[in-house]
Amino acid sequence: MAYQVLSDEAWAKQEFGHTNLGDKRLNDRVVKVALAMAADPAGSLPAQCGNWGQSKGAYRLFNHEKATFESVSQSHWQQTRKRCLDHSLVLLIQDTTWLDYSHHPDTDGLGWFGRGKGKLRGGNGLLMHGVLAVAPKGDGVGEVLGLAHNKLWKRTGKPKNATNKQRSKRRRSEDRESLRWRDALTEVGSPPEGVSYLHVGDRESDVFDLYEQSQKMQNVGFLVRMKHDRNVLKGHDTPDLLDLESRRGSSLKKLLRSLPAMGQKLLWIGPKKDKPGRWATMKVSATALTIYSPQLLRNGRAIRCWGVRVWEADPPEGTEPLEWLLLSSMPINSLEDALKAAEYYSLRWLIEEYHKCLKSGCKVEERQLQTADRLAPLIGMLSVVAVRLLQLKNDARVHPEKLASQCVPAELVQTLSVLKKLEAATMSVRSFMHAVAKLGGFLGRKSDGEPGYLTLWRGWQKLSQIHLGYQLAQQLKDVGNA
Repeated sequence: MAYQVLSDEAWAKQEFGHTNLGDKRLNDRVVKVALAMAADPAGSLPAQCGNWGQSKGAYRLFNHEKATFESVSQSHWQQTRKRCLDHSLVLLIQDTTWLDYSHHPDTDGLGWFGRGKGKLRGGNGLLMHGVLAVAPKGDGVGEVLGLAHNKLWKRTGKPKNATNKQRSKRRRSEDRESLRWRDALTEVGSPPEGVSYLHVGDRESDVFDLYEQSQKMQNVGFLVRMKHDRNVLKGHDTPDLLDLESRRGSSLKKLLRSLPAMGQKLLWIGPKKDKPGRWATMKVSATALTIYSPQLLRNGRAIRCWGVRVWEADPPEGTEPLEWLLLSSMPINSLEDALKAAEYYSLRWLIEEYHKCLKSGCKVEERQLQTADRLAPLIGMLSVVAVRLLQLKNDARVHPEKLASQCVPAELVQTLSVLKKLEAATMSVRSFMHAVAKLGGFLGRKSDGEPGYLTLWRGWQKLSQIHLGYQLAQQLKDVGNA
């Protein structure tokens, strides 16, 4: 399928046109509301809808029992998985974020979020665990395909500091929150023939259940940053079960840090909190190894995989050196394989950018509805709108030299060429996106880097409005000549 930036209307029909709420009027309403959201992602619901009649229809939609987070998201998930068919390898980047509605005390049905202690002890809100599908393109670039799955839930009870005994019991529980990483593999499922899925996660995803689940599925693997210092044996010629005494004393982290560097690569390190993105020279080492299930189990079960260490030996002055200790099901038999694993993990920052698009670009935490059940389908739709914002920002990196006329509606390219005095026939995607961003306030100086999603969206909307005005003028001219 050829890459395309769609108009708002075409996008809404593509992503939500297969919604099935059991009523055609409800299905059509979902598409209409999605179109309104695409035109003004950060606006309030009344501002997006434009008048009271449309706003009332949107409120009725979110109040309908058939409109849930899952039911309004399914169409987009299906479209994303269909787009995966065009790629031999798809990275499924998993991450969890919390949505803070503490400043909406009148909303019923919320839970608590946070880590249960200190300043992060919690507030009122919801948690969301997303699976962002990304096709790696090399040189630290990935094409965002969409969300392959998403989960929204609330925590019940009160946050509290658990005892060791309580934590041990929780680790054995079949409803523990950490199983969301494993369950995401099951929900997305195995890929069709000719496609491989590689689930990518940060330190929080270092869950043994995830590794075991991937081995039960066809063409599904994992690439996870380590959190736990697991029991390990070097190599794959190892026993399937290992008793507790034989496992004790081994250290996965110590093993990986003892390996010599195989080579190095310049990697793009995505922005984090108040730190901008940067290029870093990262060294890599790797080995085949066998990890065993946690020590709370008497007989450890084996997972044969590969360990990769990626580290920064000479960081810039005043910068903390980076280190990634990775576990992967990908065979690592050469320097090229190790560098590829490092590059794939470096794309994990895209899901953090996605969360910024959702919270800052779509203002999801500022939405006010009476209950969490009514809020859920609204969040589901905004989750898809946020993907579009991320794609707009990422486009110039993915297809910089491709002709804009091959990727963007030709009429918009022509309108922009007149506005900015650019040659439509030779305009690249990067030139198009930068010109669009300048309509939204991007200055485009050398020190400014790449435009952000908000300036891109503002520019896109301004261009769309200018083009609509041109179309109306042409229609009026035709009527006058008739």
